[in-house]
Amino acid sequence: MDNKPIAIGTDDFKEIIETGSLFIDKTLFIKELIDNTSKAICFPRPRRFGKTLNMSMINYYFNLEYKDNTLFNGLKIMEQGEKYLKEMNKYPVVSLSLKDTKFDDYEGFIDNYKEIMKTLYSKYNYLLKSDKLDETDKEDFLKIIRKQEDILLPNALAKLVGYLNKHYELKVIVLLDEYDAPILYGYEMGYYDKMITFMKQLFVTTFKDNGNLKKGIITGVSRISKENLFSDANNINVYNITDVRFSEYFGFTQEEVDEVLEEYNLSSKGVEKWYDGYLFGETKIYNPWSILKYLENPKHTLQSYWTNTGGVGLLKKLVFRMNDNSTILNDFHKLLETGRIEHLVLDIFMDLKNLKANKNTIWTLFLLTGYLTPIKFITNPNDVSLKISNLEVRENLENMAKTWLNDIKEDEIDFAEILKVGDIDKFKNSFKSIVQSGFSYYDVPKNQEGENFYHGFVMGLLYDSTNRVFDITSNRESGEGRYDLVLKPINNSTNNAYIIELKSATRLGLDKTIENSFSQIEKKGYKETVKEFNVTEIAIAYIGKKIKIETR
Repeated sequence: MDNKPIAIGTDDFKEIIETGSLFIDKTLFIKELIDNTSKAICFPRPRRFGKTLNMSMINYYFNLEYKDNTLFNGLKIMEQGEKYLKEMNKYPVVSLSLKDTKFDDYEGFIDNYKEIMKTLYSKYNYLLKSDKLDETDKEDFLKIIRKQEDILLPNALAKLVGYLNKHYELKVIVLLDEYDAPILYGYEMGYYDKMITFMKQLFVTTFKDNGNLKKGIITGVSRISKENLFSDANNINVYNITDVRFSEYFGFTQEEVDEVLEEYNLSSKGVEKWYDGYLFGETKIYNPWSILKYLENPKHTLQSYWTNTGGVGLLKKLVFRMNDNSTILNDFHKLLETGRIEHLVLDIFMDLKNLKANKNTIWTLFLLTGYLTPIKFITNPNDVSLKISNLEVRENLENMAKTWLNDIKEDEIDFAEILKVGDIDKFKNSFKSIVQSGFSYYDVPKNQEGENFYHGFVMGLLYDSTNRVFDITSNRESGEGRYDLVLKPINNSTNNAYIIELKSATRLGLDKTIENSFSQIEKKGYKETVKEFNVTEIAIAYIGKKIKIETR
């Protein structure tokens, strides 16, 4: 018997069922939604963890447009009794996604949202003939379709819910997918405050002050709360990845993965290390996108399939260009070295206003976007340890460090290979060239915090997840002190090892700072950690992007 096809690229529940594609049965999610008494619920989860498919499934179950459909035959929800079956195809459902609302300015977002509302309203053109809507309702309806009045936009979703309620005399279910995509992008592009004002009005009119609403279901990556987006709409119940309830409905559980691997006659060897490792509440979760891609691959190769584009630009900017937070880069280095970061205070409410000043918010964003996961179930949000979820995520993080450099260097220069063969002159010249041609003067502070910037830059230059030459450690104790960076050869690939010391020269000048760096390496005995190799000492002194490099 042939295996079921894998429906990669579709999040449409109906298409998956009708084509006989593999479907991991998550329909008990519907049962829990019915049992939950909250008027509105938000589920923040990483990208590609099944949010959109779940929303599609919910739409087909509740939407009266699909009355008498047989899509759910044989699925778990059909065995739960009359209480749940009588809710099937009973309500008007409005479904909306903001996933693709990413624009360079607020005006671009508004123009796009007008088009989204026009398309959404056009689905319900029959309401213009309804004798239950008055003429004012129909005039406003037409203004939205004709994209005439901006002032109606934040309330347009709530108004549509009201029109449907009048026509059907039934309360309406609203599905809002990826609600925070325009907010996070607005933060990155500088129109965050305008987005918050817009979304705040949308949330209050649709999900709080709306007697026409049966239930609202919202998904996103993060929970934007401290900016009053959720505090004004305080009836929204949020189930984060740290909560126990609903934890098994986004991503695949161990039992589900075991069953599907057996169905496809595949070994579980290596699958856990590559795609498991997430902890949602107390539930062990696999990345569903990666599992499906692994099953689809004819050779079933264990490799990275998940590239989480959501928030990557923001994460990269915060980690590598955070000149006002002197600890974030060192924490990032330790994360790459050890696979974990400990004793954090989680900021689940995502106070983006203080993002640059609060490293806990940044690491929480890493958690919510799927790059990190709790080491154990979180009982105290004020003392949380996170880890890199699996091999796939580690590769993504290392590639993030590498691709950042593409904004700076024009030619692909393999610095690890240069140092492997001991070409010091080429290292010095290439390093200086990149700094001089690629760094903005304002990227690099002249004070002590600039060391973190250069530190991160050097780490990024040398990291290579596929062909690692050196084991790179930073700020470790050696001899009687703590070195900046040590490059120790891996697998006898070379006999060359390096000690790199980075220092601000603002106070003493470039020459004196270089001398002090070499003196520190000698006095503190940094060579002890690599004494069995051919060791080269590299001293880098800087004043902004003006640098001097010497070696011994």
